[in-house]
Amino acid sequence: MNKNMIEKFLEEMRGRYQNEIDAVALPDGTLEYIAERVEAGDADTLLFMLKLGYLMGLQTGYAAGAAGDAQPTSGPGPLQA
Repeated sequence: MNKNMIEKFLEEMRGRYQNEIDAVALPDGTLEYIAERVEAGDADTLLFMLKLGYLMGLQTGYAAGAAGDAQPTSGPGPLQA
């Protein structure tokens, strides 16, 4: 996947899920921590954070799928890449 494809994917996801994303509360200091990592050029930590979020999303999706149709759904549904 090249940079243009990643950018297009992120723009599409932002357009679809901006309200849900804005509703996510991160711990105090998260923005400052990210800014520090960017300033330090710490791509390894930022990449780890992305991978961790992706892995957690996969686990949530698997658990939701394993639960089957017994659970009612709310909201727009799962994110799809």
